Amino acid sequence: MTMTPCSSAQFRSALARQLTRAILTTATLGLAVEGAACGGGIMQGGASGDGGGGASIDESSGTRGATGGQGGNGGQGGNGGNGGEDAGDAVLSVQGGGGHASPDTTKVCVAWEPRGEGGYGGAGGSGGAHGGACPPLDLTDPNIPFETASCWPDTLGGGFLVDGEWCCYEFTANCSAGAGRPFLVGERARTARAQRTAAGGWGAAACPDLAELAQATRAALAEAWLRDALLEHASVASFSRFALEMMAVGAPAEMLAAAHEAARDEVRHAALCFGLASAYAGAALEPAPFAFGGAVEVTADLAEVAARAVREGCIGETLAAVQASEQLAHATDAAVRGVLATIADDEARHAELAWRFVAWALQTGGDAVRRAVAAAFEAGLEAPPPAAAAVAAAAGALAAHGRPDGAVLAASWRRAIAEVVTPAMRVLLSA
Repeated sequence: MTMTPCSSAQFRSALARQLTRAILTTATLGLAVEGAACGGGIMQGGASGDGGGGASIDESSGTRGATGGQGGNGGQGGNGGNGGEDAGDAVLSVQGGGGHASPDTTKVCVAWEPRGEGGYGGAGGSGGAHGGACPPLDLTDPNIPFETASCWPDTLGGGFLVDGEWCCYEFTANCSAGAGRPFLVGERARTARAQRTAAGGWGAAACPDLAELAQATRAALAEAWLRDALLEHASVASFSRFALEMMAVGAPAEMLAAAHEAARDEVRHAALCFGLASAYAGAALEPAPFAFGGAVEVTADLAEVAARAVREGCIGETLAAVQASEQLAHATDAAVRGVLATIADDEARHAELAWRFVAWALQTGGDAVRRAVAAAFEAGLEAPPPAAAAVAAAAGALAAHGRPDGAVLAASWRRAIAEVVTPAMRVLLSA
């Protein structure tokens, strides 16, 4: 099912009506809310339907580095080139026992073994003579011990030496909504790490037009779409857990079926995003094994399941749908528009499922569920808009390829909260 393109304002209006109708129907009030004609999938009522169809992307191959640069004697970091691992590189090696990382994952330290002067094939940056300085850090290197692999390190500070043995790097993690249903461990989103392969098995096909893109722009696009790919990939785990918890609390069969269909949608979304990231990077990118950290928590406490559905679905996926529609409104590249149209349409249905489930939980669970749901909304709506990392690339080219300015997305986030999430929440809690 392909959504007919419409403005982001029309999308928000249609989504708000769709969610309201779903809530009231689930709450057995027998009321119908008529929606505005914006586009195919988003205006479908009732149970979750089929997701959008996949597109296709040329598979690429490459070597180490998310958007790796050319190694050697201080070579300028390029896009998707040969990551610097020659004999002249300064090599980062992980300390025995998994490395040295801070508990809050705001800093990661790795052992440094200098091997002379040379460039380092990092994230599209400049190589150079390191001397006593730390080289750039390759965020896709699976040997780098980010302790929980949660979120995506999107603001990376320069490395600094500690005790002459460790190169330490400070970063901030991007856990923002906007790419599917997050997989939460406690209150933190967790994703797999990314890795390069000779022939990726995750890159669905899409061929964005790369002809006029500078290397810095391609590097920024590769990183942004890779971040989304990892979040979409984590959404598969989130829906899988949601399905188990639905079974544990006795949810209706049609909701359970919709959760499994949504998980399949997220596999497709991840493949589409990995495909775009690979195309921009010039190398096949895919997720590394997902580090769940032991047993995955599945609870039979209806209040807890409903509160998580609020955070991950009613808020997270509603914002994801609206953000995808905003990205689509600014994108001009045909391949990118196809991916975003699919994601926006599917995420709207996924959001509807979350709202319907919470409405059912409120009808089923009584005051304890109502208190948990209200608290989850209060905490979720207090969160600030996501802050986009600054990139040294042309804003117009980024927007054309689905990555509008951070200020645009923050404004869209605020409008989504005001025009979609808050009104739907009021209907939900008053039903």
